[in-house]
Amino acid sequence: MRTLRRIFLGAVAMSAPAVLAMPAKAAGASDPRVTVLEQQLRDVQRQLAEIRRRQTAPANTPPVTATQLADAQRANAQQYAALKKRMDEQPHLGFGNGRLSIASRDGAFNLSLRSLVQFDAGYFSQGRGPAGVDLNSGTNFRRAQISLVGTAWKDWSYNFTYDFGGNGVEKNGYIYTASLQYNFAPFAVRLGAFAPPAGLDDSTSASNLVFLEWSSPADIARNIGGAPSREGFNVYAQGERYLASVAITGTKATDASHFDEQIALVSRAAYLAVDRDNMKWLLDADLTHVFKMSDAAAGPNSPSMLRLADGPEVAIDSYRTVDTGAFPADTLTEWGLETAVQSGRFYAQGGYFHFAVGRNSTLPDPEFSGWYAQTAFSLTGEPRRYDAAVASFAGPTPAHPLGRDGFGAWEIAARYSVIDLAFDPFAGPAAGGVAGGRQSIMTAALNWYPTAGLRFMLDYENMQVNHVEARSKDLSANIGILRSQIAL
Repeated sequence: MRTLRRIFLGAVAMSAPAVLAMPAKAAGASDPRVTVLEQQLRDVQRQLAEIRRRQTAPANTPPVTATQLADAQRANAQQYAALKKRMDEQPHLGFGNGRLSIASRDGAFNLSLRSLVQFDAGYFSQGRGPAGVDLNSGTNFRRAQISLVGTAWKDWSYNFTYDFGGNGVEKNGYIYTASLQYNFAPFAVRLGAFAPPAGLDDSTSASNLVFLEWSSPADIARNIGGAPSREGFNVYAQGERYLASVAITGTKATDASHFDEQIALVSRAAYLAVDRDNMKWLLDADLTHVFKMSDAAAGPNSPSMLRLADGPEVAIDSYRTVDTGAFPADTLTEWGLETAVQSGRFYAQGGYFHFAVGRNSTLPDPEFSGWYAQTAFSLTGEPRRYDAAVASFAGPTPAHPLGRDGFGAWEIAARYSVIDLAFDPFAGPAAGGVAGGRQSIMTAALNWYPTAGLRFMLDYENMQVNHVEARSKDLSANIGILRSQIAL
């Protein structure tokens, strides 16, 4: 019996320092509540040491009683349980991917602080152009975003993003995203201001685009009923190989120029037809239908107006190089087909978009179209990565970051895009003609990813804008632009 008692006392005394050290390392010594519990454990440890000393002391030393042994055992167990409970309740702090995040121990709550900053510097070498049109060379913060993103009660997620950047000129700050979402896999329901899925190119985040901006036809399509800041309600289902989304949207949170805001349906369906380690092939289709155009002004007889426009595929100048101008319309239907293939270090993507306008008069209904094709090639071998959460492809992750064992990842790319916003332009507006112009842009790009979260982009664009009905409005330019980006 005495031998068993000594074995037990020795084991308890030896385990006490380990029990003490483990929570201290996990929580840190800065929490006063943990410090108190640590001191209590040290007291128990000293008591156990005294009991052990007396157990091995000379015969005239009073022996350790069973009551003393039971008290020491109970005190040690209670103090350990109390300390473990406190440690389990402490939040977890982290810096994964450079982002400050905090999460509850049970994972029910978490919050991450994110940021995206893009600074552009560019130059327009303008050729022909309309009188008075001078494209603006210079610099611009395209995006300067701060985001709070997280989950609550496990099944709810939220995103609040404020942006201080802009197109052509920075803004004072506006709601880029402010949404609440309920998740019940594979479905999710989202409400607020956000960018509803409106196509493959649209669903590629601004920080992962191959080029500085979306192609012009995709950009016009996404802005009809989607794009960031769009207020609406969205239901979607998402899996490893598919995404299906339907949203009902209104105006943008930043748009105060319209009355009786528009109502639109924005939908997208994507399927990963091929999913191999070294190859992925994605198919995508989208449909946007505007049921009701916004009114131009207050009043019962205010007309519903439509305007489709876009500029160069850069953002240091906000001039609209193709523009239908505002004209009366009741409805608008856009549909698009896109696809993307990733095979090793090679990537290709393309799409076609069609726009059909329903007028509120006897004039003919205009139709417009556009398309793009692009390719990218990794010089250092890192592939573009498929992101199942949004059914699109993200940029490569450097296998050998700069400053460690390499020079980061390097990528070259090329794109050709066409958007045609002309409908019977010789007829004139009174007869239903729309002289929006036809724009084609050829882009070549060099992308450098020094490390995860950093990127530098150098793009060259050749832009040609043609107006067959009025050659004096034709416009051409060669554009060089450099972007520096940090995304955390």
